[in-house]
Amino acid sequence: MAMAELKFPVTKIDNNKFQVVVDMALYAKEAIVAACYKLTDRFFVHQQTEGDSVCVVFESKDGNAVSEETVKQFCNELIDQQVRHNTNLQFGHIRDLIVEEAFKPVNK
Repeated sequence: MAMAELKFPVTKIDNNKFQVVVDMALYAKEAIVAACYKLTDRFFVHQQTEGDSVCVVFESKDGNAVSEETVKQFCNELIDQQVRHNTNLQFGHIRDLIVEEAFKPVNK
C-alpha cells in the first residue's frame, strides 16, 4: 500500500522569503505566536490570518538567510509550543495551586 504524498505547506516566495500556511484547526493562536517569536532574533516574521489558517512569512534579517531548513525548524517549534499550550490547559491549575501554596503567609 503506497502512502499518499504529504502536502508540505511551505512556499519559497523569493531568495529571501519563505511562507508557511498553518492550519488553526491543529494549532492554537498562542502556539503560533510563540513559535514565531522563537525565530525573531534571526528573521523578520510576518503573520496574516486567512480564513482557518495563518500565513507566516519569514524574511532575511541581518544577513541570516532564510531556507527550507529555517521553515522546518519553525514547524518543529510549532509542535513544541502546541504541546506546551496543551499541557498548560490540562495541568496549569496544578501549577497555580503550587504557586499559591508556596507564597502563602507563614503563621507562627
